[in-house]
Amino acid sequence: MRLRTLGSAAAAGTATFLLVFAVVSELLLPYIEFSVLVGLPAGIAAGVSVAAVVLVQFGRDGDPTRRALARALRAFGVAFLAVFVVAWLGSGVTIAIAAGTLLGTLAGIVVGVRSRLGRGSLPTG
Repeated sequence: MRLRTLGSAAAAGTATFLLVFAVVSELLLPYIEFSVLVGLPAGIAAGVSVAAVVLVQFGRDGDPTRRALARALRAFGVAFLAVFVVAWLGSGVTIAIAAGTLLGTLAGIVVGVRSRLGRGSLPTG
């Protein structure tokens, strides 16, 4: 397993964990006093699931549709984390999560569509 594959899975899993954890905790806050205790396992489950999808799909040469999904998840994870860190340093957590989600989703869609059309992923540098 290559280091890039492991990094991609870690980025996608971490971004998904943060997003699901924050959303579930905030949605349940009015109803459950310790909503963090519900958001934490939900975020962990979602993050591990996404990381597993990325690891499995990059580890095999198979269906191009699944490979496009793995590339889209990787792009979302990397973009979300980059925007989240930059926005968090400049403003608050709420704006950082919103900006990271918006730009990460956009990056995931663009990379997924390009992969699906056979053009590969966007240049990384």
